[in-house]
Amino acid sequence: MKAIKILLSIIVALVVVVAIVVVIGLRNLDTLVEAAIESVGPMVTKTDVQVDSVHIELTEGRGEIRGLSVANPEGFSSDPILRVGNVVLDILPGSITEDVVVVEEITVDGAQLNAEHRDLTQINLKTMLDQMRPEAQEEPKSTTASPDVRFMVERLSFTNASLNLSSDEFGERELTMRDLELNNLGDREKGLTPAQLTRALLDPLLQAARERVEEEVRSEAEGALKKELEDRLSDEDKEKVDAVRSLLGQ
Repeated sequence: MKAIKILLSIIVALVVVVAIVVVIGLRNLDTLVEAAIESVGPMVTKTDVQVDSVHIELTEGRGEIRGLSVANPEGFSSDPILRVGNVVLDILPGSITEDVVVVEEITVDGAQLNAEHRDLTQINLKTMLDQMRPEAQEEPKSTTASPDVRFMVERLSFTNASLNLSSDEFGERELTMRDLELNNLGDREKGLTPAQLTRALLDPLLQAARERVEEEVRSEAEGALKKELEDRLSDEDKEKVDAVRSLLGQ
């Protein structure tokens, strides 16, 4: 009987300790998530990643990341390449204790991207994407701030993103961005590591912005070349060109 009482006392003590650890862990969850973002993010982007605040409500399966910013690659301005005021997460509460945490939806509304076009061919978006390539970096190892946890995102949406282009050749302008929606990033069996998830979240948005910028730069370059060629034509040559266009119905 005495041995049983001792065993029960040990079990009760362990339960109390575990309960305390869980409560402390949950109370510090926001800080832990913020630290994980600011730790894993720079490993993937090779630039500074900052967050203003994080708030996770596990009982409601909801989370918010406020003031997320990603710094520009080296060689470009001090302005962030990406700034997001608010990221909303819908989390499957029951998955928190599983091997793979399931995020049912991530909504990124109003992301602000700053594209820079330098020295004719250098675009900060392309530089960032090159730095983020998996083959260009080692997979970050598990740390206290970046635990060995995996994720699956069922739905990711970017809405109302704005894109500002600053070009040495063509000046500054605002470009339109289409909304993006992606589904099933990772799976419920293996999931994605924090680093893989970071790439999966940033890559499609940066790729879309890069394509939009390259389209604009190409259009401007073609327009400038056309104008320069037309300026070099004599009046007689211009009349011939107009006659050909008229004949071709252009």
